[in-house]
Amino acid sequence: MADDLDVLVVGGGPAGAVFAILAARDGCRVALIDPNRSVPRSEGMSPRLQGWLQQAGLFDAAAMRAVMAPRTSYWDGAPVQANAELIVDRAAVDAHLRSMAGASGVQIIEGSALPLAGRAEMDGGQVMTARFVIDARGRRAHRSRPLVTRGPATIAIGAGLQVDPAQGPGSRIVPLDQGWLWQAARGDGTAWAQLTLDAADPEGRAAEARLAEGLAAASDGLPPVLGIDSDLLIRDATPVLAAPAEDLAVLPIGDAASAMDPLSGHGLFWAVSSALAATAVRRTLMRRDDAETRDLALRFLAQRHADVYPRQARLGRDFIREQSARLHLPFWSRRAGFPDDAPLEAPAESHIARRIVVEDGVLAEGEVVVTPHSPAGVSWVGPDRAVDLLRKAQADAVRPPR
Repeated sequence: MADDLDVLVVGGGPAGAVFAILAARDGCRVALIDPNRSVPRSEGMSPRLQGWLQQAGLFDAAAMRAVMAPRTSYWDGAPVQANAELIVDRAAVDAHLRSMAGASGVQIIEGSALPLAGRAEMDGGQVMTARFVIDARGRRAHRSRPLVTRGPATIAIGAGLQVDPAQGPGSRIVPLDQGWLWQAARGDGTAWAQLTLDAADPEGRAAEARLAEGLAAASDGLPPVLGIDSDLLIRDATPVLAAPAEDLAVLPIGDAASAMDPLSGHGLFWAVSSALAATAVRRTLMRRDDAETRDLALRFLAQRHADVYPRQARLGRDFIREQSARLHLPFWSRRAGFPDDAPLEAPAESHIARRIVVEDGVLAEGEVVVTPHSPAGVSWVGPDRAVDLLRKAQADAVRPPR
């Protein structure tokens, strides 16, 4: 039994690796347990996450096989190029971040484990103990968690494609009667397709047939597919809303906290965002661990959970509802009401509220500006406190003209 660790992280995806790296940089004794089974596949990385990784010294375009690509959406019918996204290889991202964790002093252990209060039980029977235990096992963590609300059973069928390299890099999202398809071309003659569908096929077809049908249905919006050059990757993509942590014994992060639909670019961002929130909790408790501080940490986690995950689920719901011409079809009608019918944004004016925020890396209670678009509250606008800017604007609005 190893009992000299400060932090045990179970799961080495982006959330777990980033948490482990930051803990090691803070001087903690850290172990990361991961089975190292990442499968090569393309994902989108948002500019916000890329910027944070660069600032933290964790971004490496070559190691992550990153390619900047314009993004074309056919969601409303006509193609719209509104932005660009970074196409990365998820297996390469995982390997790079685990390598960075090892270089930061994290003990990397290849294997699987069950995270429990104060310890992790390895599949082989070994028990490791630590002050902080982090569950970063992804969606499989929900198999044993109570109070989980699941959306319609969904799968994502992915495969590598051969395409014409003359097409150049680019990603495309195409809605279909049976779901939607995201394709990311790297500009070198290879691409990745991910088809999101109902888990059960009423006709009982194999995944290969369902993917072929999806590619054919989306062909007007995609560059010609010359062939499929990899085995299919079939993943659970069911949206899952879990209850916030009731204690601090095991902190779930990434998809282990809650998991949304696999809309390109959002998964990686929210995984790392949850790791940063949990890092603030760890840093706070390492400075002071008493009942008052633990209550502060639990209220922060509950507040963040309520601000982030139901909102993301409602964003996905409203995204679905934009397909008004398809809402009578089974795939779309099943998802148009998850998680509820509550509005995405409350019709309230901007106002000042007290929230638990992260200041200098630790938790503190302070004032934020809550807006309909930022219900979690805004602390800073550039170098200025948001509350100071709002109060000045309010004062200027009532000051009589000279």
